[in-house]
Amino acid sequence: MRGLLDTSVFIAGEQGRALAAERLPDEAAISVVTLAELELGVHMAADESVRAGRIRTLRAVQTTYVALPVDGDVASAFAALVAAARRAGRRAKVQDAWIAATARAHDVPVYTQDDDFDALAVDVVRV
Repeated sequence: MRGLLDTSVFIAGEQGRALAAERLPDEAAISVVTLAELELGVHMAADESVRAGRIRTLRAVQTTYVALPVDGDVASAFAALVAAARRAGRRAKVQDAWIAATARAHDVPVYTQDDDFDALAVDVVRV
């Protein structure tokens, strides 16, 4: 694995936002948190057409990528990343901190369209 894809990569496709696909790694995985965020989007869809699109995205992600679990190494990385951010006076979103921790534990960068990872000491590739 050469990178961890953030949820924003898949939402970009759903919403038709431009994605620098040439910057994506040849080998990628996701965090289980990304699955949870995508499934939450299904549950929160305002109408059936939006829900159907989100279900398609969720199913495609589930069948294409390995979802890395939260384990002891990821939990330790989470604690270290969040503590460092707080000591620096920065706040990180909890879901993003878990995704960043997964990347840190597996020693790979996070591929994202968001600036949410700026508060966290993790390698980021903007796509």
